[in-house]
Amino acid sequence: MNVLPWLLASVALALAAVLLVRGIFLGYPRALLEGALLSRKEQAIVAACADALFPPGGPIPLSGTEAGLVAYMDHYLRGLPPAPRLLGRLLFHSVEHGPWVFGPRRARFTRLLPEERVAVLRQMAESRLYFRRVSFLSMRTMMTMGYLAHPVVARALHIVPDQAPFEPREAKPSPFGEREVYA
Repeated sequence: MNVLPWLLASVALALAAVLLVRGIFLGYPRALLEGALLSRKEQAIVAACADALFPPGGPIPLSGTEAGLVAYMDHYLRGLPPAPRLLGRLLFHSVEHGPWVFGPRRARFTRLLPEERVAVLRQMAESRLYFRRVSFLSMRTMMTMGYLAHPVVARALHIVPDQAPFEPREAKPSPFGEREVYA
């Protein structure tokens, strides 16, 4: 009996297992937040997604990570009941590993170049698969809530915080000749 095919198959299987473990679990940067609910992998995914949606040097002065979206998402998930919290975390992992399945490059989201990350998010938004479109909309909605909550971003957009949105009041004129926007 020839041992070489078995040996080659065993080596190939071991190499595939090592690459799979590395691709799923290893190679993430140090955690941005200590003592966070989000793992360092999830923090890296949120940071990559945040900067793809709100890039540095964009029309608003802060990038997604500069606006504290990693901390915002950690706080947001802490406030959810266990089942929705699990779904939120699964959403991050589906964004991270989606490019392996759908492309454009067969690499995890956090290893892509910034323009490739934008392309992945665009593919998700325009996908024929309902799950991918809803995943994109969910991620974008959560990130946008956090981004708009940052005071510098709110000032740049002339958003005035409104703690009592349903109470009657008069709209104040803005310095731009328009009515103030209440958020």
